[in-house]
Amino acid sequence: MKRNILVAFLITLSLHANASDLTRLDSIGIEKVGDKTFIIHQVEERETMFGISKRYSTSVSEIITNNDELKAGLKMGQRIRIPYIAPAALPEGAKLHNVAQGETLFSIAKAYEVTVGDIMTWNNLKGNDLSLGQGLIIQGVVKPEVPKVVAEAKATVPAVATAGKAKAAENKERAEEKKDEARSKAEEVRKEVAKPSEEIAKVKEEVKSTESGANVYPGEWITHTVEQGETLFAVAKKYDSKVEDLITWNGLSSNNLSVGQRLKVGRGAAGPSTVPVVSSTVPVIVNNERAEAVLTTPKEDDRPYKNIKQTGLAEVIEGTGNHKKYLVLHKEAPVGTIMRVRNEENDITIFARVVGKLPNTGDNSRLVVKLSKAAFDQLRAVNSRFPVEVSY
Repeated sequence: MKRNILVAFLITLSLHANASDLTRLDSIGIEKVGDKTFIIHQVEERETMFGISKRYSTSVSEIITNNDELKAGLKMGQRIRIPYIAPAALPEGAKLHNVAQGETLFSIAKAYEVTVGDIMTWNNLKGNDLSLGQGLIIQGVVKPEVPKVVAEAKATVPAVATAGKAKAAENKERAEEKKDEARSKAEEVRKEVAKPSEEIAKVKEEVKSTESGANVYPGEWITHTVEQGETLFAVAKKYDSKVEDLITWNGLSSNNLSVGQRLKVGRGAAGPSTVPVVSSTVPVIVNNERAEAVLTTPKEDDRPYKNIKQTGLAEVIEGTGNHKKYLVLHKEAPVGTIMRVRNEENDITIFARVVGKLPNTGDNSRLVVKLSKAAFDQLRAVNSRFPVEVSY
């Protein structure tokens, strides 16, 4: 009888402690829906979805999924449900990893020495999309603690000797690893210095063609078929290209890839063009006199890349609901500039084209860009105005 009373007391104490941990995060309380636990949070003045997600170590998308009213925007005094994953719910020997800025499934799998497929299985993921602050279960990384046993005095000396041998073996292994690393770096340097003579001859031939006045044009496109678990960063690194170039060459609207997708990853060797060049002239009026002018179109690759970054607020361009393209208005960037826009609340990035100048009048003084409705929706903005970072 006493044993049953003690067990009941311990269970009650455990439930009280768990509830205390949850309510300590927020004063409103907690809510149970089926087998899920939610923290009830009351929105305070100037709070954003990004700040709330960081506070509770969850993702913006998970909060929006469990609160349909957030589709109309975040409002002060509003009570929302925050999904809670109790540490006790993690499998034994597992760890909860919160996604940091710039991380992908590939980089997280590499950090924990597991496969992308394992992470997708453990977390029931259907695709490669991740959100900033999203919690991922990583199994097999936490080693169980070994209980300390007090040995008898006569076993102390052998234990110390064994530990000394293990330490010496560990030091020897580290020394071998450093030697292997040094040999690998030396081999990379040797290969870089001793480039094949064929490649050098090819470069000399290209220079000779350029100096002789011949028109040299890029070769045919090189294509790559996306495999399971590959990211834009991995593909760009494989072909020594830039992620921004891959997005521009293939007209991508985000960093997401699908298995079997074909990407342009670069061009072959340059050479002279066999296509005849036909010049054309058009009549123009200069100083009230008729003259003939040659039509010229500057190459897109010739436009200088200024590498300018700016942060501020963004909002939608009214009347662009029927447009499917990603377009922006900016105060300084020339028309035609390809601009990178990142939503600072959820780290979603798009590339859009500048189609006009943003007037620096009225309420526009607080904005850095205005976006077409398609670009606004792709960035998954919650509020009508939201913080962004632009670069071009």
